[in-house]
Amino acid sequence: MTFYIIGGILLAIILFLWIRYRDIKGKLDQKNSELHSLHQQTQEQFQLQQDFISAISQELRMPLYGIMGLINLLAEEHSELKNDKKLKSLKFSGDYLLSLINNVLQVNYIDSEEIAVKNIPFDLKEVTQNLINSLSYATENSDNKLHYKFDSQIDQKMNGDPAILSQILMNLVSNALRFTKNGNVYFAVNLMKQKENTLTISFKINHDGYEVSKEDEKSIYREFINIKKTEISYLGTGLNATIVNRLAKAIQGDIIQNHTSTGSEYALIVDLEITKTDTTKKNKDLYTNLPAASKYKALIVDDNKLNLLVADKILSNENFDCTTVDNGFDAIDLVKENRYDVILMDINMPKLNGIGTTKRIREFNVKTPIIALTAVDITQLNRQIIQAGLNDYILKPYNKNQLLEMIYKYIENPMHN
Repeated sequence: MTFYIIGGILLAIILFLWIRYRDIKGKLDQKNSELHSLHQQTQEQFQLQQDFISAISQELRMPLYGIMGLINLLAEEHSELKNDKKLKSLKFSGDYLLSLINNVLQVNYIDSEEIAVKNIPFDLKEVTQNLINSLSYATENSDNKLHYKFDSQIDQKMNGDPAILSQILMNLVSNALRFTKNGNVYFAVNLMKQKENTLTISFKINHDGYEVSKEDEKSIYREFINIKKTEISYLGTGLNATIVNRLAKAIQGDIIQNHTSTGSEYALIVDLEITKTDTTKKNKDLYTNLPAASKYKALIVDDNKLNLLVADKILSNENFDCTTVDNGFDAIDLVKENRYDVILMDINMPKLNGIGTTKRIREFNVKTPIIALTAVDITQLNRQIIQAGLNDYILKPYNKNQLLEMIYKYIENPMHN
């Protein structure tokens, strides 16, 4: 009898535990399902956010390319404006805005730690002077004074990435101005040491305005800025420290900070190489004064009228016979009826984009060089561009020498034989 009682009790306990297990498992399965659904919704929302930022950035960049192209054309067609302070400041501001938009895209794809860094010749003094000129509106409308000093021992012609360097310095200087009242902001470019052709340069920014509190410091240099608090500022929010430090790391630089009761000091320390030869002048002379017999026919396909104007103007000045069209369907018809030495193809066009247009052209014409004009990160389109039959690509905004070098790379010309 005792055995049956114990067995019954054990059976009841087992049954109770099994019921509890089923109940708990059901709740856990429901929670997992809810979490999985929430994860999917979060991923979808994140993807929508990325797509939205990319689309907005693309829309911002398109008119900017046209503006920058017109600025370059003005400087080339009117030699008296080449050294104009206002035009240089306008060009610098355009370059800076483009760099800012591109880095917003890079930060948007936060999983990617790589930032594409260029290594091109540039005039360091001109870059820093243009930065100061572009900020003159801020000092003119405030009670601050911006002081600039450039070490005469530094060779002005350097190799590096002027866009990233400008973006870092712009944010350090503008932050100093933004958090200074009735004071002075000092920007000094100094040579720290030199080893053969490599210069270690310090870009130091300090101010003697009101003290930056720990609260302000956290607000300025954290990942997300307190927008409401900075609305009173006349320079906006600027980039935060995470992005600036990432840009500094990309060019192998270091940012040093020092805070005192009378202000703050920031210094960017970076190594730059001296430009060995004046490649800029060499490139300028390379594609000029072509003989009349070298007149080529070019088809330019772009849905943006301003971009068409800029490309047409550049090539027409170099003795090209240009035809412009604003959609892929008309471009296909023109290629069927005419012979062109080169086709410049915008990638992002409505109805039929540049990749689709190129694929259709390649069905009946495989010889004419087609060069993609794109504002999109080429790593996203590389496979599509190759499969479509495009010969090469050039990123917007491009300058005259970049465009001509790319074109002459693919058309018959003694300089490239």
